[in-house]
Amino acid sequence: MMKSLASLLFASATIVLTPGAFAQKMKTEIPPEITTPDTVESRIGTLKFFDGMPDQETVAKVYDHLDFLRGVEVFLNCMRGASVAGFRHGMRDAGCVDGTIGVFETLMDSKSLFLTPDTETVYAMAWLDLSKGPVVVESPPNVLGIVDNFWFDYVTDLGNAGPDKGKGGKFLFLPPDFKGQPPKGYFTFKSATYGNMLFWRGFLVDGEPGPAVENIKKHTRIYLLAEAAHPPEQKFVNLSGKSFNTIHANDFHFYEEVAEIVEEEPNAALDPEDVWRTCSRESASRKAKNSRPTSV
Repeated sequence: MMKSLASLLFASATIVLTPGAFAQKMKTEIPPEITTPDTVESRIGTLKFFDGMPDQETVAKVYDHLDFLRGVEVFLNCMRGASVAGFRHGMRDAGCVDGTIGVFETLMDSKSLFLTPDTETVYAMAWLDLSKGPVVVESPPNVLGIVDNFWFDYVTDLGNAGPDKGKGGKFLFLPPDFKGQPPKGYFTFKSATYGNMLFWRGFLVDGEPGPAVENIKKHTRIYLLAEAAHPPEQKFVNLSGKSFNTIHANDFHFYEEVAEIVEEEPNAALDPEDVWRTCSRESASRKAKNSRPTSV
């Protein structure tokens, strides 16, 4: 009896111990390149981790670096918009507001600051504000004209390369929120933004700007569609010899110029990818509070 009990206990112990005795030890080698080391030397300094978790100083460094990267991305992607904002500032400084047209009656010189001008063109230019409703532009014959929206995207040509084929005609520009049927009798275009930049180029005749200036002043008008029955008298400003700047900033003010567009214009003015890249208001505001860098 005792022998049988001892045999049973031995057998039970054997059964219990057998899995442990014969179990295989499982282990996967961890490649060092997928682990987080305690310290990482980087271009933004030493980053420190404990069990894969960054310390507070490392977290602050990385967030600052992300803000900087977003700032660079916004600068690269939004230069075209900032350029148009710079143009609007210049037009305001020169008195070209509320449909007033600026004309370089004796050509452009170095007193006015533009990105890509020349001194052999009779430039005429204006800012189109569609926030009060559709705007009519009576364009002169024999010019090269173009309208770009606030993000410097193309809207239409006017003049020799436009639908009027250089004969002149009435153009109607509709704001992004316009609904309904526009009236007939116009070359009609809907802009994605309320703000728009308008340029014309007139041509010298025997080296003289006079005929082009006369043509522009005689045939060019800008007014609200609501005023079409009785358009107001057109105002012109001679821009030749005037000192004003139309070039965007290269310091922190650049982001303030971009912020004007973001605040004034619908997000739909850009495609979703551009909106995501552009509208980094949080980063811009954080930078504004903490520091104002002098360059990018």
